[in-house]
Amino acid sequence: MKKMGRGERLVADCYRGDKRATESKQQLRKALFQLLKEKEWGKISVQDLTNKAGIHRTTFYQHYEDKFDLAQQVMDEMFDVMKTAIFAPVHESEWKSDHAAYVYIYRFYQHLQEHEEEYQILLKRGRELNIHQTASAFFEESFTLGLEEVTGSPPDPQHVPLEMQKQFVISAYVGTAEWWLRKGRPYSPDFMASSMIQLIENH
Repeated sequence: MKKMGRGERLVADCYRGDKRATESKQQLRKALFQLLKEKEWGKISVQDLTNKAGIHRTTFYQHYEDKFDLAQQVMDEMFDVMKTAIFAPVHESEWKSDHAAYVYIYRFYQHLQEHEEEYQILLKRGRELNIHQTASAFFEESFTLGLEEVTGSPPDPQHVPLEMQKQFVISAYVGTAEWWLRKGRPYSPDFMASSMIQLIENH
């Protein structure tokens, strides 16, 4: 067997290190949601998290400052993944409505459906985790991105102040999505997207 050179060994060591770090973070994320299903955020300790994940405390602190840092990074990652899913390039087969916003709203609900368990837990523990700030930042950015995707330009505050537009749309989408999840998703993502477009256009 051919021996690896020093450079190849360094690359291999980095790969193994990155892989171990990724696995540790995945285990901690899984442990976080499992524990949030069982008890309040304030009653969860770093020791609880490491025990549930099956890793050492030293490994935890290699990745996170404390449990709050873990929760924040997990939430940031979730919303980043959602944003990527919503605003990925649109394929022709996805255009099922004349309204340009349909695809993005549909993807939003489709993503919630695919990751329902985690979002249900965040809904339940949202106040404890102080998720409002992270969620608000995500929806404000998505509001601007969404309008640019649909109209090809940034929001125009000429008639209605931009901040008012944002608050109206964000409140409508967040409130309706929360209701949809709490009710056990009584309607399909397609129905929700079509209905949201009708509601927005009629008001």
